[in-house]
Amino acid sequence: MKTKSILLTFILTALFMGATLLALPTVQAQSNAPTATPTYDPFAQPPLPENPSQLEHGRYLFWRYCMPCHGDLGQGLTDEFRLKWEPSHQNCWEAGCHSGKYSYDSFPVATYVPPNVRPGLLDKYTPDSLFEYLRTTHPPEDPGLLTDEEYRAVIAILYHMNGVPLPEQDATATLAPTATSTPPASFTPTLSGTPSNETDSPFGLWPVIGLAVILTVIILFRQGREQN
Repeated sequence: MKTKSILLTFILTALFMGATLLALPTVQAQSNAPTATPTYDPFAQPPLPENPSQLEHGRYLFWRYCMPCHGDLGQGLTDEFRLKWEPSHQNCWEAGCHSGKYSYDSFPVATYVPPNVRPGLLDKYTPDSLFEYLRTTHPPEDPGLLTDEEYRAVIAILYHMNGVPLPEQDATATLAPTATSTPPASFTPTLSGTPSNETDSPFGLWPVIGLAVILTVIILFRQGREQN
């Protein structure tokens, strides 16, 4: 009987140790699993929901009409930004592009396009005066192309990108909350989650430990009965 008891104890102990060793690598793999690092695409179209907020609408319009000349972050038509384009689109002033020298050119683009995100840019404007300026001058290929609501959305995103709250007296811009002083997160890709140090199970290794305790109690109980 003692031999059987010892053999049973050995088997149960081996099973417990094996289960523990199998569980630990899984926990370690889950806690050390790397997260994907997004690749930033300056030309990627921002999402436009079915019912966008004013900022979401403005962000999309900025990408479509403003970004090609003013840069993905409003930095202006810098050499660094131009070199991000495909080689055939990097020289904006060659024949057949935007030089303004040939009849078959598209609308002319100045050799210097200033940034529209810079300190003090909006100090000389009110939302209404900026609205009138943009409506009469932009987009340069067809001024006045956008609707009034779209121009207001562009103004909202410009204030947001510059970290300036949109003045509350701008009664025509009521489709979205007041812009905060934080630059738009959508222009800087972020991870949707952070690595977790927890297992997928809400109980972790407690079931294994509990099973070990139960098995130990059973073994001790059986040994006690056999000795009696």
